[in-house]
Amino acid sequence: MSVVCAKVYADRIQIAADSITVSGWSKRTDLKFSKLSRINDIVMGTVGTIQEASLMWNYMETHKPKDTSGKSILDFMVEFSKWKSDYSTDKEISNYYIMAFSGKYFLISGSWVEEIVNHCAIGAGEDLANAALYLGHTPREAVKVAAELSCFVAEPIVEEEVKRL
Repeated sequence: MSVVCAKVYADRIQIAADSITVSGWSKRTDLKFSKLSRINDIVMGTVGTIQEASLMWNYMETHKPKDTSGKSILDFMVEFSKWKSDYSTDKEISNYYIMAFSGKYFLISGSWVEEIVNHCAIGAGEDLANAALYLGHTPREAVKVAAELSCFVAEPIVEEEVKRL
């Protein structure tokens, strides 16, 4: 559930996410856990399980990609997968991620990494958010649209901004 979206501008990258946490058919918006975090010079947003997200946030405390090449981002994710297996019963990466690092941002799904040069959204509200981004809205506005129209997206909205190089 959820939505995370980002948009590239000439001088910056803006990323926004909602704050819903879902368990079965119940939702919570009062938890302190965020799907969007700035850790160790990386801004990472994720949709999927809170368990994998919390492991990623811990991993990011001591790890980051070597550079902004797609291969380095993939290596970072492969190493996370190996590291994750020490704390979990599986090493499969099941969440989707949007990562901003050193002035670039990437869409990550398992072992697929793609640099995004315009806009992108992930999660249950991605179609709604992508439409809003396409129509010129900011990431915050796109998340707001998804929160208004999807039962799987809810405020409050969290945001981060990264300067482009």
